[in-house]
Amino acid sequence: MKMTLERTVLSREEIEAMVTRVAAEINEATKDVDRPVFVGIMKGAYIWMADILRALERDVETDYIDVSSYDGDSSTGVITINRDISSDIVGKTVILLDEVIDTGLTLHYLKELFQKRGAAKVYVAVATDKREDSSVGGIQIDFLGARVPNEFLVGYGMDYNNHFRNLDRVAVLSLSED
Repeated sequence: MKMTLERTVLSREEIEAMVTRVAAEINEATKDVDRPVFVGIMKGAYIWMADILRALERDVETDYIDVSSYDGDSSTGVITINRDISSDIVGKTVILLDEVIDTGLTLHYLKELFQKRGAAKVYVAVATDKREDSSVGGIQIDFLGARVPNEFLVGYGMDYNNHFRNLDRVAVLSLSED
């Protein structure tokens, strides 16, 4: 399988600007919250999460959840929790961080799960939104980095079978049988 990076959708500079903007929005929305809990959805959210946390410049709690709903490049429609959070979120404000929203299935599931577990408030912060219709998936994004085309994207945490996740930009990936 030949993998080719076709074009850049978000440059490093555009990502830096969106991180600064989203961090400011989160700071404003949670200014009265003592220590919000930031939960990164692994593996993809780790770069977005690190960038957001550094830009906040405040004391926060962090945790991670590892879920899967994809097999290769296709959604299975079933959410599996591979590693759960260890934080007590009862009565706390939680900010879910993910690098991309595609179907919205995972974020919708996790937001409802954390609400059922007793979180006082659950926000969703997503670096990129690929949905052409933001009502798809039944999930409201509270903090959005950028809308991007609904193409096969890699970089800034997004990957193809664990390739290209570490790119400092978001690019369109093309696959061919060469």
